[in-house]
Amino acid sequence: MQTSLWRVAPILGVQNVRAAAEYYRDVLGFFLDPVDGVFQPSADEPGGVYAIVKRQSLWIHFQIRRGPSPERIRQSLERDLYLYVSDLDTLYTEFRQRGAVVMQPPQTTPYGLREMVIEDLNGFRLAFGEIQ
Repeated sequence: MQTSLWRVAPILGVQNVRAAAEYYRDVLGFFLDPVDGVFQPSADEPGGVYAIVKRQSLWIHFQIRRGPSPERIRQSLERDLYLYVSDLDTLYTEFRQRGAVVMQPPQTTPYGLREMVIEDLNGFRLAFGEIQ
């Protein structure tokens, strides 16, 4: 029997790829390659058209959205990404120190995970969950 590791890399559509990638670098502690991190095919695309940020085994892609972003009218429980992590409390402290918008501090859920929720500069909600 062959075993393999599956991973997922969500693609988020944003109006300014560079700003999104730099936010994830500066505020959320992801790695952004300083040379090839933001693909800018021409000078008239200063915000770039595609980028990838990485943190441990998590990769998030950003793709240019040239049209208007859809209006987000949602309930507070709605999330866009769910990311499994270890040491949630340390991550929470780091995010607070870096100025992240924390919508829900770490708490234990009825289904047994500890999780927190942040919102990025584009309004995407990221839930970080730790299996106990």
